[in-house]
Amino acid sequence: MDIQAIRSSMHDFEEAIFLGIEFDAGGIPVLLAGITREAKRVNLYFYAAGKDTAQAQEWNMEIEKKRQKGTLTKREELLWQLEGKGLEFDLLEMLRGIQVAGKEYGFRSGNGSGLEEYNLEGRMLLYQFLYHQVPFGFLEQVDLSNIQYAAVDLEGEYGELPFSRQDFGHVELLTASRNFHIPVKQEIKVPIGAQSGQSRTFFCEALNQEVAYYINNITLVDTLADYEKKHKEWEEEGEVQEEQELFHNCIKEICPPGMRNIMVEYECDGGFLEFYAKEQLEETVKINTGPAVAFFLAGRPQKEEGMHGKRMKVCMIQYPVEADIQEIELELLGAVVQEPEG
Repeated sequence: MDIQAIRSSMHDFEEAIFLGIEFDAGGIPVLLAGITREAKRVNLYFYAAGKDTAQAQEWNMEIEKKRQKGTLTKREELLWQLEGKGLEFDLLEMLRGIQVAGKEYGFRSGNGSGLEEYNLEGRMLLYQFLYHQVPFGFLEQVDLSNIQYAAVDLEGEYGELPFSRQDFGHVELLTASRNFHIPVKQEIKVPIGAQSGQSRTFFCEALNQEVAYYINNITLVDTLADYEKKHKEWEEEGEVQEEQELFHNCIKEICPPGMRNIMVEYECDGGFLEFYAKEQLEETVKINTGPAVAFFLAGRPQKEEGMHGKRMKVCMIQYPVEADIQEIELELLGAVVQEPEG
């Protein structure tokens, strides 16, 4: 790093209002450090506490050690992904605009990241705000590496700032509805076939509320036979591509001949559920040395509406089971919970 690098990372504000206003955005403290104009773009700079990078790196190293030793289970890997996301928070996903003195301003685009040591531009921007005596309130004692920022710009072009400092006596942050990918860890033992539809619940800490769901049906699906039927049609039409052959081979692993996959049909207004077979989660993760292929099986519910009058949803379990099983041990390991509108 040299002086030129530092100088190139500094912003040249033509106009600026330095603030340090704190907001509560759905239980998450967010700070608006300032509003600036550069050329015809008006930018707003937000800060919030991000993930603990040291904790995340330590966890990542522990998982990788288990992976290399061949002792990492599928359940451990999935929970690492789910709970690791709980250490993260993305400001850009939640900010959609701001209301100043009764007028709403939408955000057009933005960028941002954490303030790790290598982020020279982000840290220089913070130093500029500190130079102008911006108070950072709840972030004053937080390690810089655990702070994240978002620089967003208003829709439209401006020859001058569209508001004054006094206007910020009446300001409100406008946020978008978010999705929370959370761990659930709920074990369930169910028979194959139609279910009683009893109410089940799990708790979402992000929304501080219970989420209800109902399992309507557990179906065995011959995924390989269904795919090979389509594959034969493609061959006859001369439309088989290399990618389709690759998927065909992967499906043979997910559903070998004579085996079946499980389709869980359920109702849940609050989000989407992720079921796994118990044996699937107990298997150790294999290190893939070949080309990576990522896809998921999509099922179609037998009915559009469930027994409780809600829209039916489906979770296909990408794990082979015997065609004659009568009962299955599942785990609702995770869920994508949707924040209510408004």
